[in-house]
Amino acid sequence: MTRDGTTFDKALAIAGPLIPEADHEAVLRHYRRQTSTTIEIIEPGVLSDGGPRPWFETHDPSLGYYWRRQRAHLAHTVGRKDFEVDSLDQSSNKVLAHLEDPRSAEPFAIRGLVVGHVQSGKTANFSALIAKAADAGYKIVIVLSGLHNSLRQQTQRRLERDLGRENVAGVGEPEAGLRWQWMTGAEARGDFDPRGVNAAVLQGNEQVIFVVKKNKTRLERLNAWMRGRVPDHVPVLVIDDEADQASVNTGGNRSPREEVDLVARSDFDGDELSDDELDPSTINLNIRKLLSSFTRCSYVAYTATPFANVLIDPSAFDTEGGNDFFPSHFIISLPPPPGDSYVGATELFGRDRLPGDADTSSQDGLDVIEFIPDHEVEMLVPPPGQSAGFQPTMPPSMKSALADYVLAAAAWLERSTKDDEPCTMLIHTDMRRKMQTPLATEVTGELAYIRQRWLYEAAEYRPTLRDRWNRRFRPVSAGVDLARDVEFETIEPVIDRLVRGGLIDVRVLNSDRPDSIDFDAEPNLKAVLIGGNKLSRGVTIEGLLVSYYVRETLYYDTLMQMGRWFGYRGHYVDLTRLYSTELLVSCFHDLATAEEELRKQIARYDREHLTPTKFVPKVRTHPLMAVTQKSKMQSAVEVSVNYAGERVQTLRFPEKPTADLQANLQLTHDFLSSLGAPEFVESQPTWAGVDPRSVIDFLNTFRVMPQTAIDPRSVVDYIDKQLQNGELGRWRVLLSCAKKTRDEPIWNEDLHVVGMPSVPLIARSRLKNDPTSLGVVTEPDDELHGLTDEDVQLAHDDRNDGKYDTRAEAYRAHRDPGEGLLMIYPISAASQQLKNSTTRIPLFADPEKASTLIAYAVSFPFSASNATVEYVSAPPPQGTL
Repeated sequence: MTRDGTTFDKALAIAGPLIPEADHEAVLRHYRRQTSTTIEIIEPGVLSDGGPRPWFETHDPSLGYYWRRQRAHLAHTVGRKDFEVDSLDQSSNKVLAHLEDPRSAEPFAIRGLVVGHVQSGKTANFSALIAKAADAGYKIVIVLSGLHNSLRQQTQRRLERDLGRENVAGVGEPEAGLRWQWMTGAEARGDFDPRGVNAAVLQGNEQVIFVVKKNKTRLERLNAWMRGRVPDHVPVLVIDDEADQASVNTGGNRSPREEVDLVARSDFDGDELSDDELDPSTINLNIRKLLSSFTRCSYVAYTATPFANVLIDPSAFDTEGGNDFFPSHFIISLPPPPGDSYVGATELFGRDRLPGDADTSSQDGLDVIEFIPDHEVEMLVPPPGQSAGFQPTMPPSMKSALADYVLAAAAWLERSTKDDEPCTMLIHTDMRRKMQTPLATEVTGELAYIRQRWLYEAAEYRPTLRDRWNRRFRPVSAGVDLARDVEFETIEPVIDRLVRGGLIDVRVLNSDRPDSIDFDAEPNLKAVLIGGNKLSRGVTIEGLLVSYYVRETLYYDTLMQMGRWFGYRGHYVDLTRLYSTELLVSCFHDLATAEEELRKQIARYDREHLTPTKFVPKVRTHPLMAVTQKSKMQSAVEVSVNYAGERVQTLRFPEKPTADLQANLQLTHDFLSSLGAPEFVESQPTWAGVDPRSVIDFLNTFRVMPQTAIDPRSVVDYIDKQLQNGELGRWRVLLSCAKKTRDEPIWNEDLHVVGMPSVPLIARSRLKNDPTSLGVVTEPDDELHGLTDEDVQLAHDDRNDGKYDTRAEAYRAHRDPGEGLLMIYPISAASQQLKNSTTRIPLFADPEKASTLIAYAVSFPFSASNATVEYVSAPPPQGTL
């Protein structure tokens, strides 16, 4: 198919002698599994009641003791603004409302999922939830906090500040009779240890809290100690932080007929791990055992990357552990933090436009990305299987990153209203310690080089930094806020203080080194941090200005969790820099699109008051990335969705001229000339009544590089099925050309349109942060073609009434289900970025050597049929349809 540009059916016919006819259907299923572009979860058979619980209607969280203390601490000591506190108040109320009434005499087992944003305040939300749940009557709180001591300690310290513990700064110790019984501590070995603990605290007379790592040994100790000791009347709240890590079962569920030999292991003491200490299947079993030991329990999973969680089999049951963690009662998506202080994936990398977005354009992202050439990555990471004897060396891009860090740190310290601020840089190249540790020597040497040049060769060196500041920093700062733009001379004294005083430390954070970070102990840390897993997932790196990241971990959840550069960095986002490869930046762009698409679906589920068992969230897949590890998707099966009412478009194209682009131009010549004479609408040629097979042939033959925006094969499958249902039997084709002509030949093309020997070309540029992507190719009014004046007026009325989110969606709703719309976009190779744009680059570096680029979009009307295309999903429960 790739070689000949042909369809699956034609390729199968050619390969007929090699594949028995009886196997054709199995080959088709296998092919679709490999080329799917969406993952869904199927509806279970037993529907949950779900929704906010009746008890909450008469409950007033604002009167609670623990929450009022926490709120006062945030507002008056921490200095949170009213709108920030109010957002936290409302979002934590929403979660609390979905839990069961702790005063209820009936047994309950709630399963819920809260989806936050990476480094956006999930801990703040569940800290507020714990305070409010305790006020409501929950007596035992268990927080499962990641795999590593560093994250558990960070969470423990945060909760002690927010809830109150003796001798801990924060809200202060609660009054007698309301004090928390802390079963764990903030020290390195403060995880749960049953020795010397009085089990009487579990009787429900006082508030009890545990903060426990998700390690097998710790969970086994907790299970063994709790077994049979929690009375039926005591309500328990379990918070599972980073719930997509370790908690998701990657093994099988034990059926009643299976004999399972669980080998006993010696207790894990923090020095060495047993073979299955971090095994997700083992951890999943222990958490399920923990939950099943409580009669009245609400379990709330928190994650910023919920892809694995929504793929959990809703009907999974284990004879030892009970039900799995499918969030059958609720899924809540936390809103982005209010204000402009939070910086997420979309702000940095941009994303493609989605249905429901404004009709204007895609979001391009900030101009803070610096690409690392592939040959420089080879200096840091050995080829697969060739790590023996490999010694990483510092490439030129890392030297530039260190210089940028000095500039950014000085600028942030000069700008800040505080006397001092933490200023950090992250270097993450490989998960292996032997690739991390040697870099410390190289980084220390480069910082020494900068110091020596600054102090002793100022006349030659300082102009280099000044030029870097003026070219790469000042335009971005001015674009964000003119008040942030300062001359180099303004930050020069601060650079001198940083460099002359040797204030920048270099630390390697892995188990081979004693280095550590604790921003409570060192609130003004200035350091370059080198590491791998210890610098990811849940750990907040304060004052992170420059990130150097080349680790290719191409799973949605893992990749997004590596992004420690997300967070509350709005006050200095213009000073941040991310050094990474073009491939990884492109993946982050696509991942931001997939993430936002999932959040939009959850928002719709919330608006329509649907439970997770009634709603089917879809997770878009990617041609280069997996949604999550295969072991977390092992029960995936095929399900069905459709393209009714959607628009798909080609967005990605090679950066240099290729034979594929030339072939697409020739294909367009042939296709348009075959359509005969067009009708001209506002100088644009259109054809009505086009044979659907001609459109299918065009889509099948058009050469598209892998992208999430469109999967031509599934589009063609959908058209074929709609033809069988009596829809999409005729097509309208629009050639969306420029309405004004230019004299230069490179802005005109003979596309073999009858009666139009020269077609004026349109302009489109590339995203600077994601150079293979154009971001968007369509124009909002293109989908007017084929609609009557009455249709257009009705569409506008529906849009104004809020029935549809965009004009384009309203237009599709009023298009005849029998007619599809193919829009072709001829783009001049000479296209440049918009004037003064810092987020766009020209279409081609050398336009004279490139041909006209052809892009297309397909607009599907809403449908009365149930035509579908096959994708994959979690399986339905046994005994259901």
